[in-house]
Amino acid sequence: MVASRDKTTELITVNPDNPDEADLIAAAKAASEGALVVFPTDTVYGVGTSALIPEAARDIYAAKERPADKPLILLIADPEDVHKYVTGVDEVARELMRAYWPGALTLIFKKSPAVSAEVTVGGETVGVRCPNNAVARMLIRLAGVALATTSANIADNPSPKNAKAAGEQLGGRVAYIVDGGESALGIESTVLDVSTARPELLREGYVPWDELKEKLAL
Repeated sequence: MVASRDKTTELITVNPDNPDEADLIAAAKAASEGALVVFPTDTVYGVGTSALIPEAARDIYAAKERPADKPLILLIADPEDVHKYVTGVDEVARELMRAYWPGALTLIFKKSPAVSAEVTVGGETVGVRCPNNAVARMLIRLAGVALATTSANIADNPSPKNAKAAGEQLGGRVAYIVDGGESALGIESTVLDVSTARPELLREGYVPWDELKEKLAL
């Protein structure tokens, strides 16, 4: 599955610390309607689109030349938005959200029916994160919907830490690239499954597993 580089990709440059809503309105509207948008997060640059449009999720897989067998995650603007997209948020999950959101921890929950099956590749769970990045959160808030997201790279290539590196890989395959400076952390989030009684580490990223084990008393 390969996407041609035949799209007109518009570059938007914003102040990473104090972004102007006016600069992001067009990209946010495009994302809400199913177009692909590259944007900064605290971890790495991501490519995202509306989580509620099935064909939009399929476009991400095509743009990245990635097999459609790995779930996307949802990025939300505010921690309380998680309840729009998942079920079964227990006290353990709430404690982790209080401690690490906004931040570099992705939590896996049982998904609600609102989330497209293409996002979860047919699975019953979905990963959710609230990024600690002002540009990302403003973009998502303006879009009015969680963005189904993954790293803004061609499959198996390094995850980009800035807009230039993202554009070299996905330029011509997405509608917008938002340049919000260098990603602060430069490493993917830690992924923790809290959809079952005992939390399970799926990927260790920025947040150390030893730290989580201590917090969870495991």
